[in-house]
Amino acid sequence: MGILAPLFLAGLAALSVPLILHLVRATPRGKQEFSSLMFLSPTPPRLTRRSRFDQILLLLLRLTALALLAFAFTRPFLRESSLLTINELPKRRVAILLDISASMRRGDLWQQAVRAAEKQLNELAPHDDVALFTYSDRLQTIVPFPNDQVTAGESAIDIARSELQKLKPSWQIGNLGLAISTLASELDTAQDVQQSSVEPQIVVISDFQKGTRLDALTAYEWPNRVRIIPQPVALKGTTNANVQLLVNREDGEDGEPRIRVANATDSQGDQFFVRWGSEKNDKPGEEASIYVPPGESRVLKLPRPAGNLLADRVVLRGDDQDFDNVYYVVPPRKQEVKLAYLGDDQADDPQGLLYYLQLACSGDPLRQVNIQAMPKGVALTAASDARLFVVTRLLSAGEQTALKNLLEQGRVALLAPSDDQASAILPALFDDLELLESKPVDEDAFVLLGELDFTHPLFAPLAGPRYNDFTKIHFWRHRSVALKPESKTIILARFDDGEPWLLSRAVGAGQLLALTSSWSPDDSQLAVSSKFVPLMGNLLDLACGSTKPLEGIIVGDAVPLVEAGEAAEPATEPGIFRRGSADNELTYAVNLSPAESDTAPLSLEELDQLGVRRTAEVSLDTRLTRLRQERDTELEGRQKVWRWLLVGCLLFLIGETLWAGMAARPAAKPLEVAA
Repeated sequence: MGILAPLFLAGLAALSVPLILHLVRATPRGKQEFSSLMFLSPTPPRLTRRSRFDQILLLLLRLTALALLAFAFTRPFLRESSLLTINELPKRRVAILLDISASMRRGDLWQQAVRAAEKQLNELAPHDDVALFTYSDRLQTIVPFPNDQVTAGESAIDIARSELQKLKPSWQIGNLGLAISTLASELDTAQDVQQSSVEPQIVVISDFQKGTRLDALTAYEWPNRVRIIPQPVALKGTTNANVQLLVNREDGEDGEPRIRVANATDSQGDQFFVRWGSEKNDKPGEEASIYVPPGESRVLKLPRPAGNLLADRVVLRGDDQDFDNVYYVVPPRKQEVKLAYLGDDQADDPQGLLYYLQLACSGDPLRQVNIQAMPKGVALTAASDARLFVVTRLLSAGEQTALKNLLEQGRVALLAPSDDQASAILPALFDDLELLESKPVDEDAFVLLGELDFTHPLFAPLAGPRYNDFTKIHFWRHRSVALKPESKTIILARFDDGEPWLLSRAVGAGQLLALTSSWSPDDSQLAVSSKFVPLMGNLLDLACGSTKPLEGIIVGDAVPLVEAGEAAEPATEPGIFRRGSADNELTYAVNLSPAESDTAPLSLEELDQLGVRRTAEVSLDTRLTRLRQERDTELEGRQKVWRWLLVGCLLFLIGETLWAGMAARPAAKPLEVAA
């Protein structure tokens, strides 16, 4: 026997009412004198005990009627075989999605996540379908759902539990929106294919930090059948901040590095310290203090230590979480560059090109340029190790052939004819270029640069509004050229009259550049302008590679390739890495995404606003209880025992009424006959 509404058993307390009424006897409140009895002597009645029951059967009838009425309201039923086992629970299809992004490295978050996942596995019934997924920047399947030919028994749960112990957090950025939208689509599609009525659920175990990406949910229509069960893990009040080096900056001309310190919104501290460090010597050195309120960021200058160009990281101190306290940067590298100069002028001639070329290439602390003069008669094989060739004179046929061979091997050459006779080298090396008749030189007339391609490496570093003004350089003389139809030569810069100034063409693996007006004082003001030194530096960067620190890539981005044919691979962890051989080595820095440092908790209502359907977690015992209640309700509705109890209650009330009426009638006394 079972009951659905045990609260109505409190109605049995009403059984005390008939008992009290039967035990309490009312005493007459007044006396009425009758004149016909005034001459009789009073005889007091004999009193019996007040607590004695006079009408026991009537009392039992009333008590039974009230008891039947109370039991009827409790909706009793015969339980029969309605006891449940776990195997009788409805089948579920549960996808456990575990966050392995970098923010899960904080404190004991990962241990909390593993325990939460184990709890979910323990709450599964043996016949439930279960799969284990992880996500960071993309969704990964660890244990897939069993197919139709495989029974999802305890083995599936055991496999998921075993694989769970092998997992650990990565350094990738978290993309919660992409992960749950992809998984929801897969579950919804699988339900359509299998024609199953089982409701799929996604249990998301994460720290739900603000930095996680949700943009994939913006235009995504969430399936009606799929439900999300969030399982947040969190740390008790902590402070977290991150540090970044500002690489591409327009502010400041002093060249001092600037760093940004950002403090999380939920941080409890605001005082931090930053310093430079290196891989070989990371002992604490001179620190700079910075005050950053929670939820804000601050920028300050952080000069490199004097004489230490090998510092390759900025270290932050002052917060509770150290997973994002180091920002890596490739230190500047010292280069020794060999430049071959093919010209007739001398190095001490202030009217020559070599004089100004030497001045432009000197004074760089990170690059030592050795200029090798190559006069006529010296074979180019003597400068085969040079990376850059500057040609200002007319080359012989043999020199032209040798230069083309070097260009095909990856060298860079700049043609800057010093006079009209040397300008014949232009059509000799540019077979798609035609040299036109030179215009008469007018000492009072000049042209300016009117159009430059700032996407080319020569001009890209000068593309900012502070440096991109070339209109103050006067050019008095230039060689007029024209490109033939379907030419492969590219014009990188033009004069304001439309004629080309700088030409470029690929030759094998190398690059050939040409100027129609050189930096000779007889040709232009280029050599004495502020643009000449940066242009020569960019030309050396184009030929030999930059000496500036490379901007670090983010974890998850493609690793820079050293040789052609290499497979692009994503960076997996922060640090300083080297690739390639000793002759062609590439050093690059990998850093954590700043979004992972925004560790303030995300409001789950934001998921609701994006259309995600959430539901509350239900334990195994609760599921059994709910199913048992559903079964009991079904049994009670089918048996309807309460109707018979009400019928019995009515019968007893009828019997009580009849018996009470009979008991209330006075007993008939026999008549006495007078003598």
